Amino acid sequence: MTPSHPFSLQQFFATALRQSKDLVHRSGFRLQRERRVQTIAVLLLVVMCTSVFAESVTKAHSERQRWSSNISVVVLTADIPANETLTSANTQLISLPRALIASDALTSLPPHTRTRIALTANTPLSASLVIPASESIDVPQGWRVIALPQDISAPPVTIGDKVDLIVGNTVVASDCILYSTSPYAVAVPLDVASSVAAAARLGEISIAFYP
Repeated sequence: MTPSHPFSLQQFFATALRQSKDLVHRSGFRLQRERRVQTIAVLLLVVMCTSVFAESVTKAHSERQRWSSNISVVVLTADIPANETLTSANTQLISLPRALIASDALTSLPPHTRTRIALTANTPLSASLVIPASESIDVPQGWRVIALPQDISAPPVTIGDKVDLIVGNTVVASDCILYSTSPYAVAVPLDVASSVAAAARLGEISIAFYP
């Protein structure tokens, strides 16, 4: 017959206390882990919000700088035809916000600079709109410079090349002088200037080059 162990109240309380401590420890560890995860999540969110805020502040500051900081640029004071020499008589320096001017705007006017195309008064000048002295082309007396469409069909050509202008299958002007390539413009004899200009307005003209 197996002897029965006498009930020990002291042992019961000791066991209960040990289990309670273990439960509290595990619960505390779980809460601590959850709190750590929450803390990390909050820190990540704060970092992301701070980064977004800093970027927006930087962009806003940059935009304010573009509008609040001015730069003096060369502006036309009158309507100017193509191939017109630019001087202090038809231009002036005007202070404009950086946000309103082109990246290649002229801040000074080099000598012997001419217009590539006809321009209107109050136009801020940029490098793409003028011909510097280094690209100067001698236009024969009585010839006219005609601006061509931006999307004109043209072979690889350089300023000063002799080219023919074609409408359909007809050569409307021979041995014209390529005056500029950005945008395209050609110098043509006066007797064909009107027909070349009309074809250019309709976008029906192309360039032929014979090396």
